[in-house]
Amino acid sequence: MFKREKKVYLELTDKEYRLVRKYLMDWRNKLTAQGRDAGPVNELLIKLMACG
Repeated sequence: MFKREKKVYLELTDKEYRLVRKYLMDWRNKLTAQGRDAGPVNELLIKLMACG
């Protein structure tokens, strides 16, 4: 009845972390400029920054 979400863990170097954060921010800005919902990208950014 209830499915558990599969959790994925990534180990990133400092350089990879910065690149992922930059790309997510760019994607969020692009969605916002188009008037689209950037909520899911914001959630990913929050999760990324909480671990970094």
